[in-house]
Amino acid sequence: MSLLRFFFPVPIRVERFSNSEGPEHAGRRRIPSHLGLLAVLLVCGVWFPLEADDERPEIRVDFFVAVDCPIANSYAPEINRLHEVFSHRGVRFRLVYPEATLKDREVKRHRKEYALRPEGVIDRDHSLVERAGATITPEVAVFDPKGELRYRGKIDNLYSAYGDKRRVATEKYLEDTLRRLLAGEDVAFREVEAIGCVIEPLAKSN
Repeated sequence: MSLLRFFFPVPIRVERFSNSEGPEHAGRRRIPSHLGLLAVLLVCGVWFPLEADDERPEIRVDFFVAVDCPIANSYAPEINRLHEVFSHRGVRFRLVYPEATLKDREVKRHRKEYALRPEGVIDRDHSLVERAGATITPEVAVFDPKGELRYRGKIDNLYSAYGDKRRVATEKYLEDTLRRLLAGEDVAFREVEAIGCVIEPLAKSN
């Protein structure tokens, strides 16, 4: 987080004239004719906190989730932890709900119920599903700053099968990918098969 010292701009009038003007302007400070009204900034000694202005291209992470998927919902604490660790380092997280009939109020209620911090979006036309190649919730897709898909699959290895859960995860696939990308490593695409609820395809229109 950066700090901004607050300035009050106080305009003063500075007369503008060219070198051809007469002696009546003698003694006045001459400035280039392209300068007009100047402002003197008076420092008032007040500091305001601002979010860091980081111009680095963003790494984007899409979490594919569903309001009624038990495995996806069980990952809420880990999703929030990752958001807390990486969101200020140039990583943008998003919850993607691939249910065409889902209502905005249902997403709002779901995010509130599980205290989910990333923003949420309903992927009604499955454009985000198709871009990532996602088929399961929970499933994560990581895009590098150039928009190239670098990882797709499990968040970690907490679940080895549906209903088969470890006490703690021993491999952090998503976190490792983000750390490597942030370190500037050349990360080749990797996929680890996700476990959870199937993303139903959209009904075909006649």
